Amino acid sequence: MAGQGDKNTQRPTRRNPGREAPSLDMAQSEARFRLTFEQAPVGIIHGDLAGRIRLANQRISELFGYDPGDPEFLKLRLWECTHPDDYWTVERFKKLLTGEIEDYTVEKRYFRRNGELWWASVRCCLARDAQGSPFLFIVIVEDISQRKLAEEALKKAHEQLEVKVAERTAELEAANTALKVMLNHRAEEKKELEAKVNASVAQLVTPFMERLLSCGLSPDQRALAEAVRSGVNEIASPFARRLSSKLVGLTPKELEVARLVREGKGSSEIAQVLAISDNAVAFHRQNIRAKLGLKKKRLNLCTYLRQMS
Repeated sequence: MAGQGDKNTQRPTRRNPGREAPSLDMAQSEARFRLTFEQAPVGIIHGDLAGRIRLANQRISELFGYDPGDPEFLKLRLWECTHPDDYWTVERFKKLLTGEIEDYTVEKRYFRRNGELWWASVRCCLARDAQGSPFLFIVIVEDISQRKLAEEALKKAHEQLEVKVAERTAELEAANTALKVMLNHRAEEKKELEAKVNASVAQLVTPFMERLLSCGLSPDQRALAEAVRSGVNEIASPFARRLSSKLVGLTPKELEVARLVREGKGSSEIAQVLAISDNAVAFHRQNIRAKLGLKKKRLNLCTYLRQMS
């Protein structure tokens, strides 16, 4: 009997390594997924087609102000936390469910548990089975609040800069207008002054000069009298002013010589009127030509000076 009992004793069942391998791979794959899912730097939600949250990682709970694993968070519908101005994004989700679109990405605002508003970049898509039918939706949420704050600050700075530029432009335009008015006023004053000078010369000087020249003057006296008359007339003409503005370095004596040359006086006559030598006149004429840029040009000095007037 004992022998028979020994023969009937059951032997230990041998394990089949081939059958255990798929189960081990499945467990490792699930562990990797869980680790990646929980440690992801963005919020991830898996939900059913009715919009209920079925699975959420730690980051998404934190973004909405809940502790990881808080069952209250799983009772939420994301549209309930959406800012009213962003309800239009719900229509995108409806189009996703009806198959009008494959996925979508939007930027929208959510409310945290404590009522704080924050910006998020939301990407949503559907997971489908072997037959192509959707069975859950996947939402990936990234907090972009800091980026939005930076964009808003940049926008405000740009607007403030535009305001300052507009104000400065208006100030410059006003200053330019005032300057034009002032210049026009100065021009009018200048015209009035010239008119007064001309009138004074015509009334107070010219008659007496004509009477003086009609007297019996010697040649030297007549030359001097004509020089005085010419000089007085030049006071009322723009010639001397234009010549002075063109030749800042012109000496008073050179200016006198230039005036007499313009009147057609020869070197001897100029020497007699100014009581200087012929060589001095020639010296001044050369200086005038040099300052006018005529030194190496075959241009008549008298003609050139008359053209300037």
